Amino acid sequence: MEIMSHVPGTVVELAVSGMTCDGCSSSVEKALTGLAGVRSASVDHASGRAVVLLDAETAAEDFAFDADAAIHDAGYTLEGAQARPERAKRAGGRGGCGGGGACGCGGGAEAKAPEPVAVAVDDASCCGGGSDGCC
Repeated sequence: MEIMSHVPGTVVELAVSGMTCDGCSSSVEKALTGLAGVRSASVDHASGRAVVLLDAETAAEDFAFDADAAIHDAGYTLEGAQARPERAKRAGGRGGCGGGGACGCGGGAEAKAPEPVAVAVDDASCCGGGSDGCC
């Protein structure tokens, strides 16, 4: 039996506003990990950032629209998203780039990570954080 040491996918970095505590981070993380195609999510309220690893089959654009709605429903605002292809490191395996470091595994200084791709987010569904409390 062959054991795969790398998991292909897309990493999406999200800018989320309105988070003020660890509870906020947990709420956003739960909302993101509940979406189809999400392998994992990590959220930091202090920086207002969330990093999500998607399955290889999940389109970043589709995810961004679903994430916008899920984050809004949790009471926060998705300000922007950037996606980049990734071969994520799996436990016990070498870096997803084959040791070159492009996946962020630190395998080699000469390799460059792929450039991030901006993902459009439809904010027309959000009230814009108005005083009525919907965001």
